[in-house]
Amino acid sequence: MGLQPAQTPFIAPGKPYTGVAGTAGFAWPEGTGTLTAIDATSGKVVWQKTFPEPCYSGTATTAGNLVFVGRNKGQLEAYNATTGALLWSFQTGAGANNTSTIFQQNGKEYIAFLSGGNSLAATPHGDNLWLFGLDGKLPPAPAPGKGTGTQHAEGNGAGAATKGNAVAGATVFANNCVSCHGADGHGGNGGPDLTSIPSAKDYATVVKQVENGGAGMPAFKNQLTAKQIADVSTYVTQKITK
Repeated sequence: MGLQPAQTPFIAPGKPYTGVAGTAGFAWPEGTGTLTAIDATSGKVVWQKTFPEPCYSGTATTAGNLVFVGRNKGQLEAYNATTGALLWSFQTGAGANNTSTIFQQNGKEYIAFLSGGNSLAATPHGDNLWLFGLDGKLPPAPAPGKGTGTQHAEGNGAGAATKGNAVAGATVFANNCVSCHGADGHGGNGGPDLTSIPSAKDYATVVKQVENGGAGMPAFKNQLTAKQIADVSTYVTQKITK
């Protein structure tokens, strides 16, 4: 436990998921994150910070106009809630993928924070519980190394595709594919029966077909996000052609 004063101001099946920082894997395709302040009365964005990695932390705001947020590489940061200015950053030693707890005891305000990393986000793991106060003395922890993670568990045996979410992919399929391939993938208005195409069981092949099209099928790489393409490809290989 540490005390510190608040200062003013594509992944092969069976292999570990290494996250955006390691590869551009489909299981976590979002490459950036934001911290956004929105005026609750007007709905307008007051200020926004863009991070080079996904933001996987909740926020907590104090009556003293500070908003706390964690970062994947271990930093717990405090911003001016009005202006968005960064006022304080503290290295917690593991992926800061949590939400600060703010409380008062004996007239003193404290910030409690557990940094443990996140498996799906593949951020650095740890088990570090910090308690911050204005009279804290302990220094920050050393910066953690690279994180490790796991693949999504929605496989159907050895060699199963596990890069996307089949449930989400069902919605993408319904919105973009049923008019040609039918609701169950057995063909429709000119589209082939996916269940009769051996290559439609291969995740990488399906991803390439969705992205680039061909043989009468339009390309969707500029219409769907990377996550939507991963999800619908997983749905086709795990549910339609299973």
